[in-house]
Amino acid sequence: MEPNEPVFTAYDAEDEPWRIARLIRTDGRVRELMRVATPEASDSASSVGEQVWSSHVSRLHDERGVLQASISAALGSSAWLSVIALVLSRAWNGEDEGEVEFLVEGEPLPWPLAAVLPQL
Repeated sequence: MEPNEPVFTAYDAEDEPWRIARLIRTDGRVRELMRVATPEASDSASSVGEQVWSSHVSRLHDERGVLQASISAALGSSAWLSVIALVLSRAWNGEDEGEVEFLVEGEPLPWPLAAVLPQL
């Protein structure tokens, strides 16, 4: 599988280009955590979780420290969303930021992390 990257955008990226670099690092962390946490796919060198990430996350946007992940409607209705949410929140927390929300294709409002992750 050739990895697909999400589009990386940020509020005021021209004046603060480090925001884009931070999103790229976060994407790399997510991919690494997914490789560790999920089994290898039989048809490629990546893991099942990394394939889900690559196929269904189209954009990462840094909105002044809030990470917005644009995802497909299929991921929004899948059990994989909680796995992606947990891994993404951990990766973003590595950038000293904690707020994550999901922009689900076809949904009018963002889904905050607390609405996606099951309450423990």
